[in-house]
Amino acid sequence: MRQIVIGQVLLIICCLFYLAFWYMGYRPNTVVDRTGGVNGFLLSATAFFGMAGIICSLMPVKETSTTKYSQLFIVFGGIAAYIILMFVTKYGFQRMVTTELFLIVGWMMLELSIINRLSGSGLLHESKLVAVYVVVALAFVISMVLYVAYYRMEEMKAFYAAMVPLITEGISMGILVAVLVI
Repeated sequence: MRQIVIGQVLLIICCLFYLAFWYMGYRPNTVVDRTGGVNGFLLSATAFFGMAGIICSLMPVKETSTTKYSQLFIVFGGIAAYIILMFVTKYGFQRMVTTELFLIVGWMMLELSIINRLSGSGLLHESKLVAVYVVVALAFVISMVLYVAYYRMEEMKAFYAAMVPLITEGISMGILVAVLVI
């Protein structure tokens, strides 16, 4: 469990660096080098903490742990969800497919995998389990709504709205950490 907590904290730090990168590099009517200087550092830190967080989050919970659902079910479900959402957002909502869709669905798969392993190991059950599922699902829905709405918004509103998924996903990982630690 300790590795998962560390992984989730690293992913929260990743969200903070990505928020700073977004704020500095994508502000409307501002032209900056997104890969050099401070922005390059912020992007590198985002990648470093993101990868470290994923690796730690995917560590085994305990040697005798089981899972409630097959991890392959989550992986294949995530792949199917990505493909379906790619087509729905592109053709149903005329929204250009970007990396953010991959990140949103990938994050959801990671969180479901973690919750599944924690539940199977007996470390997360009953009301805490339901609460964590609801929080993660809400963060996912908020992310998808804003993903679809992004190009339909006025430029400054879109700029700020694009930060909300990082905040909601960071908060949901913080809630998972709190549930595990308390």
